[in-house]
Amino acid sequence: MKVINRINTADANSQYINNIISSLSETHPVGLTVIQFVSQSVKTALDSASSLSGITNINIVYVTGKPEIYNALKVDKNDRDTVVYGSIEDAKIYIKYSHVIIINENLALQFKKGTLDFNNEKIYLTDISNNNSLDAKIYKKFIDEISLEFNQFNPETTEKIIRETNCIIPANLIFHHTFTDHFSFKFNIWMSNLMAVVNLTGEIIINEDICVSGELDRWVPAGYKEILMCLKYIDHKISKRYDEKVSDVLQYFNKIFTSNLKNYIDKGLISKKTLINEMKSIGIKNIYYSALNKGDAKKLVLAYCFPPFNDTSGNVMAKRIFESGDVVDVVSNDMSRIRNKDNKLINIMHHLLDSQIVLTGKQAFSSWTSIEEYIQGSYEKYMMYENKYEEIYSRVMFPHSHFAAFEIKKSNSNIKWIAEFSDPLYTDVSSNIRYAPIEDDEYIEMLKSYTGEKYRDLIDDNSFNVCEVIPFLYADELIFTNEYQMNYMLERFDEEIKSLVISKAVISQHPTLPSNMYNIVKSFYKVSQREINIAYFGNFYDTRGFRQIELVAKELYDNNINNFKIHVFTNLNKKTMRFYKQSDYKEYIEINQYAPYFEFLNLTNLMDVLLIFDAETEGIKPYNPYVPSKLSDYRGSTSKIWAFTEKNSVLDLTEEDNLYSVHQRDYHEYCKVFTKIANNIGKPLYNVDNIKCLN
Repeated sequence: MKVINRINTADANSQYINNIISSLSETHPVGLTVIQFVSQSVKTALDSASSLSGITNINIVYVTGKPEIYNALKVDKNDRDTVVYGSIEDAKIYIKYSHVIIINENLALQFKKGTLDFNNEKIYLTDISNNNSLDAKIYKKFIDEISLEFNQFNPETTEKIIRETNCIIPANLIFHHTFTDHFSFKFNIWMSNLMAVVNLTGEIIINEDICVSGELDRWVPAGYKEILMCLKYIDHKISKRYDEKVSDVLQYFNKIFTSNLKNYIDKGLISKKTLINEMKSIGIKNIYYSALNKGDAKKLVLAYCFPPFNDTSGNVMAKRIFESGDVVDVVSNDMSRIRNKDNKLINIMHHLLDSQIVLTGKQAFSSWTSIEEYIQGSYEKYMMYENKYEEIYSRVMFPHSHFAAFEIKKSNSNIKWIAEFSDPLYTDVSSNIRYAPIEDDEYIEMLKSYTGEKYRDLIDDNSFNVCEVIPFLYADELIFTNEYQMNYMLERFDEEIKSLVISKAVISQHPTLPSNMYNIVKSFYKVSQREINIAYFGNFYDTRGFRQIELVAKELYDNNINNFKIHVFTNLNKKTMRFYKQSDYKEYIEINQYAPYFEFLNLTNLMDVLLIFDAETEGIKPYNPYVPSKLSDYRGSTSKIWAFTEKNSVLDLTEEDNLYSVHQRDYHEYCKVFTKIANNIGKPLYNVDNIKCLN
């Protein structure tokens, strides 16, 4: 099994850590140093050493914290071996050879060859014998049945290979874990093996010529406080900047130990709230909440795209969960082909997550094959725990979510279904009808039969149409972001359906996260505090692009305002960069790659002014049914919001202390509104040091 992992070497601090740890061990000749901890039986320890006499490149470092054992070992040890009074960490100083294994007096090594041959870039797994523990049985089954050559580096594989004293570790990796009396010997072994594996750049292979005989004492935590100390250690390691695969392995062990704590909650020995507060009080930051919430969810969330995949719809769904405060299960889909992954996104609502099931169906915006796969996968997961749930919640965009929710509602009419619409589905921003075919005639006929004579004419083969109609008819509650959106979506229906929808509609704009979440990630982006720092965050679309940003800069400059910089964070592409390079006002504009979500939140506080634009719908739609999603995030910032609106849009009619509005086409008003913002900020509009020669 090849393992190529390191602390993120792109981070200078982590590179420094790697170098220091590696320097603690010189380049040693090929061979094996056995560090044997002795706490009781000198005879057992010395007897086990007799089998090593024929091997030339091996030495034993006995270590004990008891004076009487130390003296006895000094008398009877082999001349090539060393006795250390102290701890295993003290014994590491006497490492003589390229590889190390740490055992105690219950264990003995057996060899088939007289000379040991090791490679510095490999961890070797030994055979084991005379060991009837559950961990040993799992390990034996694993190495007997599976060739590591064909195994991926993943949490499940790693767990199987590190739970016994079976890892022969390169000397330069032995310092990544510090043995301590705070933990049992067995837990120390686990962590020593684990930290060697996750810091290895090389391979893990089986060495059939070496066997560890004997069994470690079974480790049973004395209480939940001992588990907390183990979790604190794992949490400290998680906080280092490892790559994604290593982080997944460490989080897996975080989950295992946190699951043990759930037993104390279930037995009534401690409340979840008290336990979480205690975890926080000792500095545990990466709390694996889903392990503590296991089995508590009464609500099932159907969100085709959901964190850790970065998507506005998924992020809003996560914020909805945060807002509700309910523990939930989530069924989502792997979106790695079409969306970037940001593991920090789960922090939005991780404290409310019971379990997340990530399906692996085809990833697409609206293809019927991908919708079918999500329907089937979601329904199967629901049926596994159907008696658990009292409520289902689905959100679009993507249409998959409502289709899956309907399948569940159809099978259980008593379950409450809440369906949320982010924007109109049936028509796009240009009022063109969206069309994606339902490529299943039987499904269409089923829908027509289910809806009956009264509504069957509303059903066709357009998935976007059906995705509006079905929730309108069968959801128990409908969430719209604003009243204009609801009215616009209902325009094509008769009065009866309009009344039905309005009777169960709730108007709710996107939630805003609390201020502490704006500091989860600290941005190191540099701004000049002398200038008025204006920021635009978001993608550029047909109705909103670089030209709007350039127009703001032009209007300010033409009105003798030069003490500003517009920082743009967007989806960089050739078109945007071409516009930027050709712009006469590029000296006042900084173009940056789109910022990850939590860095974006932090950046909003770094800026003075945040730009937000209405979608342009004048002449296309009777009124503007959209509210920019960024508004909810801006509301949690300490900065001023400068809104460029369409007349009488929801954004235009919004009145808030921090929000300053100007109609997008009232260009002559830009300067007046910006002057008002600058006066409230307390920064000058003009700076002689900021004079720039424009092309």
